[in-house]
Amino acid sequence: MDREQGAVCSWQRDEGCELQESEFCSTHGGVNESLENRSATQNPLRRFLGEWFSSRPVLTAVLILLLLVLVLALGVALAVQSAAQVPVTPEILQCCPPGWVGSNGVCYYLSRDSRSWDQAQERCSELGASLAILQDEAMDLLFCLRGNVDYWIGLRRRGERLHWGDGSSYSSRVPVFGNSECVFLAENRLRSENCSNEQPYVCSKAQAAL
Repeated sequence: MDREQGAVCSWQRDEGCELQESEFCSTHGGVNESLENRSATQNPLRRFLGEWFSSRPVLTAVLILLLLVLVLALGVALAVQSAAQVPVTPEILQCCPPGWVGSNGVCYYLSRDSRSWDQAQERCSELGASLAILQDEAMDLLFCLRGNVDYWIGLRRRGERLHWGDGSSYSSRVPVFGNSECVFLAENRLRSENCSNEQPYVCSKAQAAL
């Protein structure tokens, strides 16, 4: 029997020991103590954590909640950082057709062909625009873009007053030289000429919405 000291009894009756399920022999009581000591030695951290969490259920729930919040915040931060890196195309490049120049919500087309004032108005209409109706800021822009070319614009004398193509009166600080009927863009000023003369022209239209 000394060789069998500390061994677990078999479930067979002929071994001289009858046990209920999950029990060790009473004659070898040292077996239980040996297995428990071995388990505690092999998994001390698991045993400690199990006892700690089971004895503090509220604190455990709080820690889990904080961990979930931290993961969620990290995900949001990464999403915001990715969105901030998306390149933004300037509006002036988005809204005007190729060959047109955009400024302050308006697109301008400087022609390469020459026409009379009325023919130029017809051509601008085909392009979905009109002969240019200009504010002072737009005039400054076109004075820079014109080079050495004179361009018809949408300003015409009707009686004693000058009117734009949309019917509004001319009220700019830029003076108009000459007493002819139709107006064109010259070097740093506006001039008037006979409407039948052929020369390049400027069309304008609102920038298209994206």
